[in-house]
Amino acid sequence: MKKNPPNVWVRPHCVKKMLQVMRLALLFVVLFFTSASAFTQRVSLSVKAETTLNEVLKQVKDQTGVRILYDAGKMKRVPCREMKITDLEIAEALKQILKDTRFEFFEEGGVFIVREVSLQQAKMIRLVGKVTDEKKQPLPGVTVQLKGFSVGTATNGAGMYQLSIPNAPEKFSLVFSFVGMVSQEIVYAGKDTIDVVMKEDVETLDDVVVTGYMTLDKSKYVGAINKVYARDIMIPGESTIDQMLQGVIPGMAVRITSGMVGSTPKIRIRGTSTLLGSQDPVWVVDGVIQRDPLPISETDASLSSDLDNLRDIAANAISWLNPSDIESLTVLKDASATAIYGSKAANGVIVINTKKAQSGSASLSYSGSFSIGQRPRYGLYNQMNSRELMDFSREMYEDRVRYPSAILPIGYAGLVQKLTNKEITHEQLEEEYNKMANNNTDWFDLLFRNSFNHKHNLSITGGSEKIASRASIGITEEKGEAKGNEGKTFTGSSNTVLQLIPNLRISLNLNGSYREMFGFAYGVSPFSYAYNTARTIPLRNEDGTLYYHEKWGGSSTAISGKSWYGYNILNEINNTGNENRSKMVSSSLDVSWKILPYLEYQGLVSYTVSSSEVKSYATEYSNYITSLRGYEVGEVTANSKEEKMTQLPFGGLLVTENATTNTWSVRNSLVFNKLFKDVHSVTLQVGFEVSSNTATGSRNTRYGYLRYRGEAFASVPTTYTTVYNAVAQQNPLLNTMRTASSVTNRENNYVSEFLTAVYSFDNRYVVNFNARLDASNRFGQDKNDRFEPTWSIGAKWRVGSESFARNWNWMESLDISGSYGYQGNSVEEVSPYLIASDGGLNQFYNQYTLNIKYLPYEKLGWEKTKSWNASVDLSFLKGRMNVVFNAYGKKSDVIASRQVPGENGMLNSRIFGTEMDNKGYEVTVNFIPVRTQDWTWSFSVNTGKVTNEISDNERVNKLEDFLDGSAVLNGKSYNSFYSFRYKELSQENGEPLFYNMDIEKTNDFTEFLVRSGNFDSDFTGGFNTQVRYKRLSFTMQFAMQFGGQDRLPELYTGTLKGVPGPQENVSRQLKKRWRKAGDQTNIPAVPNYNSASSFGYVTLPVLSGTSSMTPYAMYSQSDLRVADTDLIRCRQISLTYSVGESILKALHLKYASISWSMSNPFMIAFDKAWKGLDPETKDWPARRTTSLSLNVTF
Repeated sequence: MKKNPPNVWVRPHCVKKMLQVMRLALLFVVLFFTSASAFTQRVSLSVKAETTLNEVLKQVKDQTGVRILYDAGKMKRVPCREMKITDLEIAEALKQILKDTRFEFFEEGGVFIVREVSLQQAKMIRLVGKVTDEKKQPLPGVTVQLKGFSVGTATNGAGMYQLSIPNAPEKFSLVFSFVGMVSQEIVYAGKDTIDVVMKEDVETLDDVVVTGYMTLDKSKYVGAINKVYARDIMIPGESTIDQMLQGVIPGMAVRITSGMVGSTPKIRIRGTSTLLGSQDPVWVVDGVIQRDPLPISETDASLSSDLDNLRDIAANAISWLNPSDIESLTVLKDASATAIYGSKAANGVIVINTKKAQSGSASLSYSGSFSIGQRPRYGLYNQMNSRELMDFSREMYEDRVRYPSAILPIGYAGLVQKLTNKEITHEQLEEEYNKMANNNTDWFDLLFRNSFNHKHNLSITGGSEKIASRASIGITEEKGEAKGNEGKTFTGSSNTVLQLIPNLRISLNLNGSYREMFGFAYGVSPFSYAYNTARTIPLRNEDGTLYYHEKWGGSSTAISGKSWYGYNILNEINNTGNENRSKMVSSSLDVSWKILPYLEYQGLVSYTVSSSEVKSYATEYSNYITSLRGYEVGEVTANSKEEKMTQLPFGGLLVTENATTNTWSVRNSLVFNKLFKDVHSVTLQVGFEVSSNTATGSRNTRYGYLRYRGEAFASVPTTYTTVYNAVAQQNPLLNTMRTASSVTNRENNYVSEFLTAVYSFDNRYVVNFNARLDASNRFGQDKNDRFEPTWSIGAKWRVGSESFARNWNWMESLDISGSYGYQGNSVEEVSPYLIASDGGLNQFYNQYTLNIKYLPYEKLGWEKTKSWNASVDLSFLKGRMNVVFNAYGKKSDVIASRQVPGENGMLNSRIFGTEMDNKGYEVTVNFIPVRTQDWTWSFSVNTGKVTNEISDNERVNKLEDFLDGSAVLNGKSYNSFYSFRYKELSQENGEPLFYNMDIEKTNDFTEFLVRSGNFDSDFTGGFNTQVRYKRLSFTMQFAMQFGGQDRLPELYTGTLKGVPGPQENVSRQLKKRWRKAGDQTNIPAVPNYNSASSFGYVTLPVLSGTSSMTPYAMYSQSDLRVADTDLIRCRQISLTYSVGESILKALHLKYASISWSMSNPFMIAFDKAWKGLDPETKDWPARRTTSLSLNVTF
């Protein structure tokens, strides 16, 4: 009997008592924090006789945390008397300590200053004043510092300051500094009031260029570079810096490939410069080139390790780096900027400069964020619900649609089968129909979640001018929106700067990280399943157990006629998976020795060791293994004959991939920097570098994996029989395990010499020259090919510094520059030697064989890229507006596949001869329309367009290459794809028809295909705006892409030659499909194999290769099913409040801020054909998160 819960109510007097308790609790909390704050100001200590005053004052500072200023040298010579101080206020304690000494103290702004009593020796100066800008607007937060000392203060909200200087020297200066303003040094002239007017600084912090090899003043640098500060692009909902770069840098396309946690974006700088080599830019952290911990090439995919799944969560070169440790990023793009990196720079270079140790008192900083991710939902898309799908299935039955083969007994089709077989009545069919129609399983709700993520970073820095240190730790825990996708990252870093003597500076960096990510494998994709699976199918039975629907698989060798097996997505997620764990430890030693005032030695030694472990598995309970085994677990009797009729009677599959990478480099250089006759500035760097990268790894494939039995392994039978053949035969899994297991050893050694020369005349005319000579062990047959010289030359005219431009009031600066040079690229995927792969055991000869993988290429050398760049950099409106324009071109001589005679053993070989030509432009505009004391509004936009063209190509492309965009064609861009040209629907049966299917057979596929566009957008960029009112700031960041195209999702999936199976969900667009003659639509009828021509296939007019396709597969790859991927994505909306000075002082904080932000809150897809899907990912949408962040500095 069901019992009703008792009524719950509260008496009025209880409410009053509860309110009293709450008031007392609140009072207790206030008193607690007040007393805690006060407690730290009280002193208790015991002083022995002859203890120095310096030691006693240090104990007081350590005990209370209060700042006490005194002359340590003098205090060390003053002994104290024996005394005992118990729980005294700090002021009373100092009186006791300084009693009977020649010293006294006073308090100024929370700082206790100890001075000598003698007025002749203790000169105190109190200074006051106001700091304003040129418009007489007060400037809050201006730093006022006594030059050469740690005494200083800052202006308040009214621009006023007050500074007391104990023991003031006879002559001293004050330094006034503020971001965006020119620092001023004022010599004290005896007046106690010093007012200062600060001028806007046209040259900002971006005027220092860090190339990874040297640091130069931007005015003397020629090259296409962009610099951003990490704090300006930080997105709390994302965990790595590469994910935060979309829409930030002009000419750098950053494509989000998946919404999975741990996924890596695709980055291209100024297009693509190679076909077979790595197309990714080089990452450099603090001068050290980074490498992937698990290098993956297209040829690395084994039978059991799905390459796409592996890449979804595999760590890349900078996954170990905590974004909170980054100070700035500099992107090097043209030959002048990248030539110093030689063979590695054809795809661009991203230089990261991390935060360094700062001298001064210790400063502790904490930053943390808490984020909630938003799961996908059906309301975003255009898929049918249960009732719509059941009605659609009934209409298929009414239209007499015939399936080309047997179907799974589920959905409406399954009910009709049961009715035909007289297993149910018409009444039961209607009952089951309504039940399924109302089921409406919400797969997005069952397989996804509103995830919770958090990040925490703690850092401490401080020290003296001689020794300073910074250390940080970070932890990130992410739970993806899909259940089963999650990860953790732990990072630690340390930087110590030693400058024991003025001319020698040593910087030691230590970094470490641990990262683990969990994803999916073996065909499991929660998003694809939720999007494409019929909502008539339940996840669980009425009793709560998992519901298994049938899914097609391999033909069983143990049970005759069996080819479908039970499938439940939750069971698959629990019994398959992909785990990735990576570790990294690195160290570097950077030495700068000022040998002479104009000559400096720079040295860098680095060593990095990283390891990666990838684990992909499928247990015996998964559908993946069940389909291979041929029967369900428990379906056959133990030790039965059926058990001996399978390749894998016990266990599942485990694939492990392990790699350890050791990288070291040594760099030595001399830098000459001198100014001659006040107008000739010369900087010269000459250096030598040696580097080595060694990767050792293994891949192991094992069947018989017993995950739930201690991860042991069952033996795999050597032979087996089948229900169709009683003769024992060799088990192919044994050979698969052998061929899919391997040991990998790679070694890449480089020796380089480099030169950089910078000349500037009167800061008006600048010339840069860079050269590098690389040698690599990748090219071993011809010694001349081992060396590759790269060079660049650039010139700049600083028009704004000319005498005739000084009266141009509308302009602050105008720089015109140009560069030209050669870059190189070492294609590590290609070898000069014959490469063969294991062909397995030939059953006819009973011998192990080898298959030729790549033919030898004796003339293998470096890919070469010639590039030019022209630039205009203009600043006007008193520095409020800055415009930068770059035009560029890159022409690369690349290695490509070409046809060779068949007697070589292959039809294609990889050789030089193909050219790739990239041309484009970039524009950046920064504008500050409003800047007052209380209000600031800034706006920035960047755009870039690149076109790509291939020439001198002789590769023989297949039809599939044209359709999937991998064809390499003369006069066309890389990633161009082609489609069948849609004509109309047949009014006879509603099948799609296409142009040029009746021409003579040809191998020129462009005679019947039409170019549809390019998968890569040729126009990318972003824009952002920020509005600040006093201490509150609001920021919006956007990314945009235009000019790309992609195929829309298939309307007819093609699993049954285009006929939607009863287990599949379909788009609502099929409601508008053709059903009868006269229907005006472009959506074909459901394939009906009662009427399809040639039994469902169309003969293609080709001489070789694929000769026929279904019209529905052609329809999915037709120009009608192509849409533009143009979009504007809101990357972030954030609101930040910086805590005021009075609150900071009360809380004993230096800085504090709190932020609310949303990442990827919305996007605008200009082509409505996507129907809610993300055009950039096409599948798994970009993550949407809402975050709350806190930043505190003590």
